[in-house]
Amino acid sequence: MLVIGLAWMCFASFLYYTADLGVSTYDALSLIITKRRQWKFRYVRIISDLICVAVGALLHAVVGVGTVITAFFMGPLIEFFNVNFSKPLLDRIPGRD
Repeated sequence: MLVIGLAWMCFASFLYYTADLGVSTYDALSLIITKRRQWKFRYVRIISDLICVAVGALLHAVVGVGTVITAFFMGPLIEFFNVNFSKPLLDRIPGRD
């Protein structure tokens, strides 16, 4: 269930990134750093997620195996969906740069 849920969540995230209708503050942070520094999204997102997990753990939040797996795989999976689904579809739209 964790793998299916993670894949579904990453697919949904890539869809709302692609729609370009605005993203949450937490998601925007990774996108802004990626764009300004020319770093790979997957690494920026992993670092961002791990910082949030660490802060949560320091504040006595429950950090389980699923939380750690999600922190490590959310960025790479979103980037996978973006490269393999979003970019090819957007490249077919005439007049889109």
